[in-house]
Amino acid sequence: MLEFSLENLSEKIHYGKTKDYFQEVLSSYHNGNYRSAVVMLWSVAVCDIVYKLGDLVDLYEDTVAKSILDELTTLQKGDSKSSLWEVKLIDDTHAKTNLLDNSEYENLRYLQKQRHLSAHPILDSDKQLHTPNKETVRALIRNTLEDLLIKPPFHTKKIIDELVKNIAEAAPALNTRQKVKKYLESRYLSKLKPQAELSIYRSLWKFVFKLDNEDCTKNRVINLQTLEVIGNRNPESILNQIKGEKDYYSNVSSSSLPLVFLVLYLSKNPKIYDLLNEDAKLKIQHKVKTSNTAKILGWFVKENLQVHYEDILFLIENDINFYFVELKNLLEIADTEEWQHLFCRILSSYYCASKRFDEANSRFQEAISPYLEFFDKEAIVFLIERIEQNDQVYGRGKAKKEHKEIKKKLFQLHGQEFDLNPYPNFKKTVMEDEG
Repeated sequence: MLEFSLENLSEKIHYGKTKDYFQEVLSSYHNGNYRSAVVMLWSVAVCDIVYKLGDLVDLYEDTVAKSILDELTTLQKGDSKSSLWEVKLIDDTHAKTNLLDNSEYENLRYLQKQRHLSAHPILDSDKQLHTPNKETVRALIRNTLEDLLIKPPFHTKKIIDELVKNIAEAAPALNTRQKVKKYLESRYLSKLKPQAELSIYRSLWKFVFKLDNEDCTKNRVINLQTLEVIGNRNPESILNQIKGEKDYYSNVSSSSLPLVFLVLYLSKNPKIYDLLNEDAKLKIQHKVKTSNTAKILGWFVKENLQVHYEDILFLIENDINFYFVELKNLLEIADTEEWQHLFCRILSSYYCASKRFDEANSRFQEAISPYLEFFDKEAIVFLIERIEQNDQVYGRGKAKKEHKEIKKKLFQLHGQEFDLNPYPNFKKTVMEDEG
């Protein structure tokens, strides 16, 4: 099982040449030739780093990677038999690029020491050649695979350009949040270090909430979804980063669309709002007062969700221009039974405040039918009580059919014996075909 896991992991090696070379490592390991496996593993690791530096030069015109490779070429020409350049390669790659973090670097240095002991006739006190044990070799192989071989040559400063371009092109196919998450994790995030993810998050924040050019407007939705995926993977790291760069993250647009998107994001990440500077908070608070969408989602600027619930009910009853868009976002601002209950009451109030038959028709399809599964015993009775009071709701032609959905849910929750007599208008609508 352990060996199978190593072979499984080796299938993810980025370069075909590296994968071919690595088969010799696995063959030596399986046959118990542990010294040979370590020696070959070091050679594979060195070659893989050279390939990655070469790609940084070819793909991103990385001058640092080019200087490392040029210096190594000079060292090899000066003394073709010396292997000192190999250690220098590891040292410089760690010190000057983002390909290796501290732990990955230390693992490779340990591999180099084991390779040195295995490749040279170094005898122990019993005059025996050094032989690493199976467990040590397996650990070296696994670390080298995970730390280096399966990772592509991403350059942190360039990857954001590639990522933004690719997700924009793939956006039509990424039509659900789950698809966006799966795409990003498969193609990018599973291969990036946490610090690189934070760097991408920082850039996307600017694209979504600060800039208002044509490209940013076109791709704002998919960029926001990408921002959400990264933020959900690293919530504490994101908060710490924002704390350390308040001015950067508070430098948000004054334009309408970026601010509405920011309100949407903060509705699900309210801790971030508390970290922003006062000038950013003033922009957000103004948008919550003036934008319909922001009014619906801007609960985090208020004392609590109960206050927000009451404010929305007031808007439903008193603002003739008030309307809902994407009710799912309102549902998702809190993952609690208490909010779900209040959400259902909001839906009932909105539907039953309809002033015309056609308005009631559209509001039923928008706010009631898709969310009936969330109604509990109290909420479904509240809905029926509100229906009973508005003839534009119970008297419309489609109510005869559509209200049967409500009756079905009512009987599921309360049983067939529920007394409909206190609600004669609703009862007449849903029972007249039943004798």
